[in-house]
This record gives sequence, C-alpha cells and structure tokens, in this order.
Amino acid sequence: MILLRLACLSAGMAVLVVPPALLFPKGVGFHSMDSAAALPAPLLLAALSFFFIALKVHHGRLSPALTQQCVQLLLAPLLAGVLALWISTQPLAMWMSAGLIGFTMVVLVALIAPLLQEPSAGRLRARRRPQLASLR
Repeated sequence: MILLRLACLSAGMAVLVVPPALLFPKGVGFHSMDSAAALPAPLLLAALSFFFIALKVHHGRLSPALTQQCVQLLLAPLLAGVLALWISTQPLAMWMSAGLIGFTMVVLVALIAPLLQEPSAGRLRARRRPQLASLR
C-alpha cells in the first residue's frame, strides 16, 4: 500500500508540473491564451484527487466507504485524460493523456481489487475494534 501512496503522490506532482512544462516550453503566446487559461482547473482537480488518495488510501482497508469515495474521485483524472485525448491534436499531449489514463486505471484496479475479495478475519476484527472500544 505504501507503493500505491508514493505513486499517487508522485503522480499528483507530475500532473501539476509536466503538462505545462512540456506543452508550453517557451511560454504562452497571445493566440493560445484561451487554452492556457482552461488548463489549470482540470489539472488541479486531477492532482487533488491523486493527493487525496495518497493521504487516505491506508484507511481504505478499514472503511470500504472511503475506498469507494477514492474510486469516485479517480473519475476526475480519468475523464480529464479522456477529454484531453479526444480534443488534443498534438502528439505529446495525446501521449501524456494516455499515460494519465493508464496510471488512473492501474490505481483503480489496485483500489477495487480488495473490495471484490471476501473479508478476511483480520479485516473483520479491524472493523469491529472501534465498535468494541466505543462500548467500553
């Protein structure tokens, strides 16, 4: 789980830094100001969803509802990647959006796989532990 957290943290940083650095290396010209103004909002939303997962995924073992919330938050970078792949004409932007979609799918599978398994005895005890503490 620590590798997933580190990967999500580095992906959040990469989503914020890499696209502006690669797509606009010499700055933004006046003719493309509208696309540059629309770029930060989806990038920030995608990065924040990766940061949230990096911070909260370790609690997902105990709370399936939190894991479902993390999966729902991953829809933002997935939709942003699909939208960027659909409307972009630059090959570099298409490769970056394909990488974002691929990484998001890997994280989705890593989050959904434990939900599809039967709960083990350790996970059941871990869920009951806070309930038992409140009874005392």
